[in-house]
Amino acid sequence: EDTAVIFHPTNLFFAAPLSGSKKVLNIIDQHLAQLKKDPQSIYYQSLKRWVSEEVRFRLPAWVKTLGWVIGSLFLLCLVGAFILRHQVNVKTRELRQINQEMEQRIAERTAELAAAMKKAQEADRIKSAFLATMSHELRTPLNSIIGFTGILLQGLAGPLNEEQQKQLSMVQSSARHLLALINDVLDISKIEAGQLAISLTTFDLKTSIEKIVRMVSPTAEKKGLNLKVEISEKVNRVTTDQRRLEQIILNILTNAVKFTEKGEIRVLCTSENDCYILSVSDTGIGIPSEAIPALFKPFHQIDTGLTRKYEGTGLGLSIAKRLIEMMGGSIQVESKWGQGSTFTIRFPKNSGSQA
Repeated sequence: EDTAVIFHPTNLFFAAPLSGSKKVLNIIDQHLAQLKKDPQSIYYQSLKRWVSEEVRFRLPAWVKTLGWVIGSLFLLCLVGAFILRHQVNVKTRELRQINQEMEQRIAERTAELAAAMKKAQEADRIKSAFLATMSHELRTPLNSIIGFTGILLQGLAGPLNEEQQKQLSMVQSSARHLLALINDVLDISKIEAGQLAISLTTFDLKTSIEKIVRMVSPTAEKKGLNLKVEISEKVNRVTTDQRRLEQIILNILTNAVKFTEKGEIRVLCTSENDCYILSVSDTGIGIPSEAIPALFKPFHQIDTGLTRKYEGTGLGLSIAKRLIEMMGGSIQVESKWGQGSTFTIRFPKNSGSQA
């Protein structure tokens, strides 16, 4: 038990001749047994002389190599972990700094947007107040001008010569044009501000269409246009904003008469499931294909070289599109330059069910 682990064999032997006496061998064995019990005996002295302390604890080369490899790997892992941690800390500090800068920018941008929104709201309030005032201040005298010129043209204030009738007709026409312009500007302003509401009523659609056709018939007859109306028997009552729907149909039909010099205008209304479909086709000047995408933009007029002849505000179709969409419907146009146009509106029989 006092002997260390020996990785290398030693040349220490205890021997006796086999031909010797067994009695002598037994005596040797007995003495060896006694010597092993005494740490100070010659047995252990001989053992220590042959097996040195350095030899007892020396490791083989492969064990040392393995230890060096493991130690080197462990050291590399420590160094790598330190470097990685340092890089993570650096990136973390950079991200924190970037985050702080972004938060500061966002706060500044938010403050700027809040200030801009406040200014926009104030400007919108001023615009609304201005439009409300101008609505009253302009429409009232215009209605008076239209009314009084009508009285004069009827001869209620006395007979008029041809030149006087011509001048008064121009005054009345200009006043009506200006009134229509004011109404269009007010409508588009209310729509953009979200202040225009749809007022639902139930009415007979066929009656409304026929009323609008009668309104434009004199102008169509004056230009020699053939105005055809086809209304399906399935077209009857509808629940929507009557005033706004009639405004849309009147705008489309008026444009058809305005831009058609000869030929015909056809109004067709049919029923399809839960919707009504109304189309107005003409044989007028048509619309270039490249101009159709911008047709429903506010204040947009087609550049045909005939703008002065076909004067307008460029708001009618934009308002019509906004209104029909507010009713849950849609408007489409098909046209070819020089071959006429077809405007089609589709709207639900009950706009209240679309809300």
